[in-house]
Amino acid sequence: MKDKRIKCTIIGVYEHALTRGKIYEVSDEDEDKFRIVGDHGKKVWISKYNFSSIEETVLIMKTWQFDDDNEKYEFIEVTITFDDGSRRWCVITTPQKIVEYFNNELMNPPGINMKHLIIMKTTRTEDVERMLKHLDNQNELIEMTLPLLES
Repeated sequence: MKDKRIKCTIIGVYEHALTRGKIYEVSDEDEDKFRIVGDHGKKVWISKYNFSSIEETVLIMKTWQFDDDNEKYEFIEVTITFDDGSRRWCVITTPQKIVEYFNNELMNPPGINMKHLIIMKTTRTEDVERMLKHLDNQNELIEMTLPLLES
């Protein structure tokens, strides 16, 4: 196999061996897997599912920020900026904050439905950072967020 290159789109369980968006040289392949030299310097077989052609665009999270006070509100909006300059947003909360929300007698409507809601153990900055990086590395962050439409 000569000069075949692929781009990582999902790191899966290979955090030690893959970097999302990085291009790898293929040394061998079979029907389901590519053999590459991973980031740890060893040759590994990894599912073709984790890769795309090098021409495919892979958006990678660059920065994120709280748009609301993460101590004051039950549902906190977060804006994420990607390496191409595009921005998306989602809402984060905790199980405890959901209970607080439902304990409010004035709640209307009597339920919630948000496809872009991420439920976390805490809303501490370091925990949110780890969760967003995890979703990004698994190529799930785009699906879990909505485009931020600038006015």
